[in-house]
Amino acid sequence: MAYQYFGDVVTFDTTYRTNKYVMPFAPFTGVNHHMQSIQFGCALLQDETEVTFIWLFQTWLEAMGGRPPTSIITDQDLAMKGAIARVFPNTRHRLCLWHIKKKFVEKLSQVYYKKSKFKKDVKKCIWLTYKKEDFEERWMALMKENGLEGNEWLQQLYEIRDSWVPVYNRGTFFAGMNTTGRSEGVNSFFDAFVSSTTNLKEFVVKDDQALKRIVKRESDEDFESEHKFRIVKDNEFLLKHAAKVYTRNIFNKFKDEISEAFNYKVEEMTNADGFQSFVVKSKVNELQKFTVTLDSQTYEGMCECQNFEFVGILCRHILKVFVRLDIDAIPEHFILPRWRQKANKFRIIDSEGLVHDDGKEESEALRLSHMCQESTKLACLAAPSYESYKIYIEAMNDLSEKLLKISSYVPPPINVCHEKDDLHSTERTQVLLLDPNISQIKGRKKDVKGKDATTHSGRLKSGIELALNKKKRKCNLCKGIGHDKRTCPENPMSKANKALEAEAQSSDSDQEMT
Repeated sequence: MAYQYFGDVVTFDTTYRTNKYVMPFAPFTGVNHHMQSIQFGCALLQDETEVTFIWLFQTWLEAMGGRPPTSIITDQDLAMKGAIARVFPNTRHRLCLWHIKKKFVEKLSQVYYKKSKFKKDVKKCIWLTYKKEDFEERWMALMKENGLEGNEWLQQLYEIRDSWVPVYNRGTFFAGMNTTGRSEGVNSFFDAFVSSTTNLKEFVVKDDQALKRIVKRESDEDFESEHKFRIVKDNEFLLKHAAKVYTRNIFNKFKDEISEAFNYKVEEMTNADGFQSFVVKSKVNELQKFTVTLDSQTYEGMCECQNFEFVGILCRHILKVFVRLDIDAIPEHFILPRWRQKANKFRIIDSEGLVHDDGKEESEALRLSHMCQESTKLACLAAPSYESYKIYIEAMNDLSEKLLKISSYVPPPINVCHEKDDLHSTERTQVLLLDPNISQIKGRKKDVKGKDATTHSGRLKSGIELALNKKKRKCNLCKGIGHDKRTCPENPMSKANKALEAEAQSSDSDQEMT
């Protein structure tokens, strides 16, 4: 249900393996209207091959009503990339920028280190370029300046620049995300619920507990956002409007942008064909300038920085132009529904998007889900007044009578069997469920010793067996087993000896008193 409102951008990561069978935990993670991480489903995988990823993406897409996300962020995995290209051909696939920057340290340690000039220049080239031509020009200059034109890894990275450099992706909505950090944040969140000894049955229960915690966190923030007052001055009209429409966290981000707008100045360039163009320059750095184009009537338009397209919140440059034009309210087309208060109020699956001529209407689970959500929508509409409540109840009673007439549902009879028959029946239908195999994960296999070595043997050992097989402690003083030198009875300084001496002294004093 959350995916219907917030499923436009998804992050996917398989690095988390906290379970008994080393199975990669693969969560589909998004961001809600409070900028909180939410989960759109997860899987435990047996391996990380392209075939497995294709199955996973197809199954997940069907569960989400068949609507693919607008954009997806993953790490640099060829099998994952191939599967996404097949299952989500129209989805913008982007690589995690953090994972790529991490490789700079490994591959270019001679020039990319703390406080190095090359590191600062690369950072500016990646983050502070707003035109593709500017990025390419700066990149080439950097390579030439540092003698890296022949570096094979950098050449390969440059060839796939459209999949990781921000300037190539700012025209697509990513909710401001550049990394898979939200997936990894969900992974660390699950650490409070699961461990390396968690089996599959326990994992399902723990996963449900974690999801309930995520939903509760969203509900708590819904309450805070709806009832906590934002402190805004009377003459700050744009902020007052933002406080009414946005959630608390999005309002704070909007407030930061409008505060930065005062560091810029506006120059009008042209006014032709109903469009106005402005140049917004920084008061601190004259070289930093952006072109803003707006429709004179509707105020539709865009800024060169593409912050609205990428994050969904108006940038400081457009806001500066709005201040110049005395616009007191945010135009409706610049307010994304996913950032509004109560954006998750109905959470309704669109009936047109759910039921097509593809056989999905034959699924009882999808029909039930759709009907429950439609009923919830009607109940929310009827609840505010007693009159609408009565209409709703009467309609539901009429509907119940009609459905009972055509329903063929008959309660199943209680099956009473003799003990002997029941025993044979159990023997015939009993299914033996075995543990899954240890997953074959990517990367170098580490040498496993001690307790974890049992997961790579033919049979998994129980906790009792592991405890019994532990090497017993041996004393260096008396060579006995089960204690060490500090607690050895033969050690005059040991705690046991001191306790015996104290007991002997107390008994002697008792005898003297008697």
